[in-house]
Order: sequence, then C-alpha cells, then structure tokens
Amino acid sequence: MIPLIEVKEKAAEQGVPETTVIKDYALSWILKALYQLSGSLALKGGTGIRKAYIENYRFSIDLDFTLTKQLDLKALLEEAAVLAREESGIEFEGKIAVRSSKSGYEARLPFKLYYRYPMIIKIDATAPENELIVLPLERRKLIHPYSDHCEATLLVYKLEEIFAEKTRSLFERTRPRDLYDVWYLSKIVNLEAAVPLIARKLEFKGIELKIERFVEKKEAYRGAWYSSLRNQLKNLPSFNQVYSEVEGLLKAVFRKPRRWMNAHLYIGAVAAKSS
Repeated sequence: MIPLIEVKEKAAEQGVPETTVIKDYALSWILKALYQLSGSLALKGGTGIRKAYIENYRFSIDLDFTLTKQLDLKALLEEAAVLAREESGIEFEGKIAVRSSKSGYEARLPFKLYYRYPMIIKIDATAPENELIVLPLERRKLIHPYSDHCEATLLVYKLEEIFAEKTRSLFERTRPRDLYDVWYLSKIVNLEAAVPLIARKLEFKGIELKIERFVEKKEAYRGAWYSSLRNQLKNLPSFNQVYSEVEGLLKAVFRKPRRWMNAHLYIGAVAAKSS
C-alpha cells in the first residue's frame, strides 16, 4: 500500500481530489485480482483507456466490462476482494451488491483506504448476448502509476472498438465523458478502421444514424461539462472546441454512406490484420 502522502502529491499534480486518486489506486488492485481469477472479462470504457493504453489519461472511477461468457459475477467479485485485500492491504470489505440490469449486471464493491468511511467502486458488466465484440481483444500490461508494484495482464478492447462504442454512446445517453473520449481518441485511433465499427455497433443496438440526435443534446452536454469532468482531469478543454470538433467528425462520417455500406469489408480486413 502506498503512503497517504503519495496520494496527496498525485492529487495535487493531477489537479483532482484525493478521493479520485484513491479510487484509481484501488481499481488497479481489484483489476489485478479479477484477471488472476478470470479470463472472461473484456475491459472497456474510460478505465480501459487509462489502465491499458494511455498513462495519465482522464481518471475513470468505474469499471466497465463485457463478459465473454456467462459467469457468477458476485462469486468472482467476492473472491477478488479477498485476494486484493491480501495483496494490497486495502480493506475490500463489506457487502458486495450485484443486481441485474438492462444490459447485464451492475455491482457495487465497497472498500476503505486511509479514512474510516467506505468508498464504492461501481461495476457494469454487459452480458455476452447484449454486446457485439468485433475485433480481437488485446492483452496489455496494467498501467499503475504508483510506487508499489501492481502488475497484471488485462484483456481489453482495442482502442478503435472503445472509440466506436463511445461514439455510439453519444446517441444513447448524455454523458460529457463520452464526448471527451470521442474527441481525444479521434486524434489517435485509425479512423478508417473505426468508422465501420461504429456502423456495426449502432446496427447491433438498432440505433438510427441521425446526426440530429446528437445535435439536439448540445446544451445538455454544455450544462454538465464542467461539473462532470472537473474531478477527472486537470486541464479541461473548452466545451465549444470539443463539441465543434466532434460534430464536424460525425458529419464527415455520415456524409460517406458508401463507407458504411462496405463496413463488413473494412472490419474483415482489420480483424485479419490484427489476428
């Protein structure tokens, strides 16, 4: 376990609350335990980006997985909590709540670290039948930017597939972190490979390709931009810049229907290259 002073220094350096750093630290240890026990969790979302691809990416304090096969999630979390407690000294104790959700399962994993009050790690696990994983999953080393040794190999979505799901999320919900992630990832992923993935993801969920659905939520994104992201990164880019660039990207994509129609050809080539 790292000393509290390291948490305080990291929080000051990154411009986020201490609680954000504490959760990020605890996430590493529970991820290590989970992947020691199971190979059926495909990590995705913001935590997938931060813990597997980009050190010092925005903080993400929840865990998002797609299950590659059915499993007893509560039993797995209970076993992982014991293992993580033994290996890290973090008090992963208390009742682990798991309930069914629209997409699969939602869980709440309590822990205590440095302070008396418990903190909660929220976990969303999508059932295999409720999500389409197109590209081969990656095995990547856990990024753990702290002084103790927490080493693990994670099973995680490719960045292009994370980008595609984040883009789909813009048409499903209104969460500023999705907008930020699409904006950031659009600058580093292979867009030629990612665009047809977006088509497949939207098609799987039965979501229409209507740019108006994104545009009509502009003010809702604006209203929640600062309050939602201020505890996740130090230098928050301006909303107008991010929204404008993402809107331009989406309009460019939707203007090229031929690319959407040939999605299966693009995906086949990308998958073959990756395997």
